[in-house]
Amino acid sequence: MIRGRVLVIDGDEWAVTALVRALQEKGYVVDASGEAVVGFRKASETLPDCIVLSPELPDIDGAWVARKVRTEAGALSKVPILFVGELTDRSVHAQTLNAGADVFLARPITNDEIVAQIGALIAMARRLDGKEVDGSPSSATAAAAIRGDLSAFPLASLLMMFEMERRSGLIEVVAMSGKRASLTLTDGLFASTEVAGAPRPALEVLREVLSWRAGRFSFQPRESKNLPAPRASVGALVLEAMRLEDEEKSPMHELSSEDLVDAVESAADGKRAEKITAHDDKVIVRPDLAQPPHPKAAS
Repeated sequence: MIRGRVLVIDGDEWAVTALVRALQEKGYVVDASGEAVVGFRKASETLPDCIVLSPELPDIDGAWVARKVRTEAGALSKVPILFVGELTDRSVHAQTLNAGADVFLARPITNDEIVAQIGALIAMARRLDGKEVDGSPSSATAAAAIRGDLSAFPLASLLMMFEMERRSGLIEVVAMSGKRASLTLTDGLFASTEVAGAPRPALEVLREVLSWRAGRFSFQPRESKNLPAPRASVGALVLEAMRLEDEEKSPMHELSSEDLVDAVESAADGKRAEKITAHDDKVIVRPDLAQPPHPKAAS
């Protein structure tokens, strides 16, 4: 009896071989990949019941795969994701969960424990599949959203990624103060933007939310046909918002007397420079400090 299909994405060939054997002995059909890009492609083609990921992969990290899966429209976004890896850096745990992981198991751990966790995740997903309570989205649907902390994950990078991958859905950003912004993307482009429930131009909204250094965000995929028509480039507006913010942080440089000397010397285009000083915020030319003329040669 086949218990389910599992995709293992891990660059450690020995660990993959051992886990695949343990899963097959328990009745699972198993696919394996050693790289993130190939692994995601297999996930899209095979639609597994569970994905087992390593945080570190040869080409891209495992969090990239998790985000790709969670932002897919359709059944793939609901597939349980289990991370298995070394937990030398505690921030890795938070990053994987923010990317869409359901469980993180830290090594050392036995393959029997991993197989048991896979079975529990598949069983939970099957219990929740298609069920709704009081008309609200099921837990499996809610798990398809990306959630994160603004202080740990740059929102600008996420937006740029969504445009590159032509994602459609709703981004909710909430500041520590409780102020909320909503950004709707259609095929990777801004369709509508608002703050505190009031529609505002995309650039204004971006400048405000990118200034929120603490808070949280979430992304829920939607079918593009059910969203407003796209209006503006995400990437171009993100770069413009960041440029304007940098300009505000960098006041104009005040010229010193040395700067003025350099300017005069450059304007002279090789002519004899005069000595200048600053006095009462005014530039005063002092002829007495000018270089004396060369004495005439004796005849």
